[in-house]
Amino acid sequence: MTLGHLFIFVCAMNIPHFVEPGVDFDVPDLDPRNPFYRGRPANTFGKHAEPTPYIDEIHVGPEDKFPSPAEFHERYIKEYKPVVLRGAAKHSSAYHLWTEDYLKENYGDLSVRLEARSEDNSRIPSGVGGMGRDSIRNFLDRYQTLDGYIISQVPAPMEKDISFPPFLTCGSLAQGVQEVHLFVSSRGGKTLLHRDPYSSVHCVFNGTKQWIIADPNQKEQLYMSEDSRYEFGGYSEVEVDDVDYKKHPKVKDLLFDRVILEKGDCIYMPSGYTHQVRSRGYMNSAVSIWFSHYLTFDPSGCEESENVFKPMSESSVLWRYSGQGELAQGHMDVHMLRTVMKTTADKTGKIWLEEFTSNFIQGELNDEEVLVNQRLEFIKLLDTDGRGYIPVEELDSLPLETLKNLVEIIDPSDASNREDFEYNHLDKDAIWGALAMLRGKDPSQPFKGSDFIKIYTIYIGGSEKVAREILAMLDPEGTNQITARMIMQNGDEAFEKFNKGFAHDPTIENLWYKRFAAKGIFQEFGVTHFNAPDEESTKAEEDEVEEKCERSGKMEQGEIVYVEDLDSMPVCDEKKLQEKEEEGRNEELNQVEEEEKEHNVNGEEDKHDEL
Repeated sequence: MTLGHLFIFVCAMNIPHFVEPGVDFDVPDLDPRNPFYRGRPANTFGKHAEPTPYIDEIHVGPEDKFPSPAEFHERYIKEYKPVVLRGAAKHSSAYHLWTEDYLKENYGDLSVRLEARSEDNSRIPSGVGGMGRDSIRNFLDRYQTLDGYIISQVPAPMEKDISFPPFLTCGSLAQGVQEVHLFVSSRGGKTLLHRDPYSSVHCVFNGTKQWIIADPNQKEQLYMSEDSRYEFGGYSEVEVDDVDYKKHPKVKDLLFDRVILEKGDCIYMPSGYTHQVRSRGYMNSAVSIWFSHYLTFDPSGCEESENVFKPMSESSVLWRYSGQGELAQGHMDVHMLRTVMKTTADKTGKIWLEEFTSNFIQGELNDEEVLVNQRLEFIKLLDTDGRGYIPVEELDSLPLETLKNLVEIIDPSDASNREDFEYNHLDKDAIWGALAMLRGKDPSQPFKGSDFIKIYTIYIGGSEKVAREILAMLDPEGTNQITARMIMQNGDEAFEKFNKGFAHDPTIENLWYKRFAAKGIFQEFGVTHFNAPDEESTKAEEDEVEEKCERSGKMEQGEIVYVEDLDSMPVCDEKKLQEKEEEGRNEELNQVEEEEKEHNVNGEEDKHDEL
């Protein structure tokens, strides 16, 4: 989720003009007119037991003083504790201003990203911008009946309406804010039981949200998916609308807390902490501020801070979105990259770039040429004077923009962020099949272009926008009569863009995750990842892998790097191999010399005895 990738918000729609369900979260979406609900109320996740309250609350009213950044870090971030921030969202203009009319009038032309309501629905909603893209105005005109919702980076013009809490406005935490997500949905919704890769502050401006929060130490009760095994985010296999207790019996033993966020409330959720969310409201709008958990706290600059909320437009955010064009949503954490690199430094504090890139820029989907080019580009950006290494202190002082550029090299933007996402997502063969079907039994007869639009949008799941782009290439004269000759002459050009798709490759994230586990980074920052081995098992597995590497005649430069699994073969450094072979030869020479000395001594003794 990839990194963006694991935060799945699934809305369950009620029909228009249906009576509001209020905050009755125990029977979430059970009206028979709701076509999206397929569960049973008795088996809804969270009904297996009464909650065990343990989540703290901070009241942030006009007369209440918010904890200082140092206090908040010490009490919650360092202790890895979620906390409800009652009234914190009221410090944002969005709380007071965001209505349908206001959003249409002020931000209606901005482009936002859409996703389907249901997790098992592969059909992504379309808007005026094509598949997965719409204007805010067009979305709000139809969102009450649309099988979709907005999950997008906040467009830049809307930033002034959103305020950050004090602990994200100064010091190291301010430098850790990665991106801010916008959510707009209608009449109910839910997420999977999941964990996010970043820490977050989630604020509700319209509607209500229920959070079921479970300590991630409960490994056996959470049933996290195998796909999540070596990823910083992840999701559970438990079906939240209809828990299968035969398949997942230990869910009944899961301890959890239940929190209701009203309009105007926020919640702090640590990275990797397990939770499941349900939303309510005719219009539910919210934002989630994602920031890195893997930063050593530094309060520099906070002493002079007024400890007040600050607009997003005046705050530091690493990845922003203009409101048009390509998004930058879901990139890997730049601070994680720096942390991983520092774990490979040698005893003199040097990070050898050729070795690092060979070990950590890997992939299963890209061919070797692509990987080689990525490695060379990465090295070129850091090694301007040809030293072959970067000192740790120099890495620590790198500007955030440079770290961003490094991440962009190894973690290109996700396909769903691109305006041509539709060309990547849909199967070209299915479109050719639709054309064949329209030609029917008599290929000599033309078919209507309008019929192709219907087939493309209804059965293939594409957008009307791209359907018309395809028709414009097949039928440049606009006759609305598509012939076999047109398809033969213009088909390849019409479908050329569908050949340019690319898929997300989780290999690098998996390598980072395993490195964090092997080097104790999770423990250092207090993060619970039960897929990460404990210190004892990590050491045992390191010894096992090192033994394998030694048997193969290879050793990596002072460290163990896992490529496929915690017990897989590491990538071994050829330079270290040469050094080890040299050591081996020296040991053999020393042994031979010792044997010769011993032989000479024994020989002299024998001669003496003979005399």
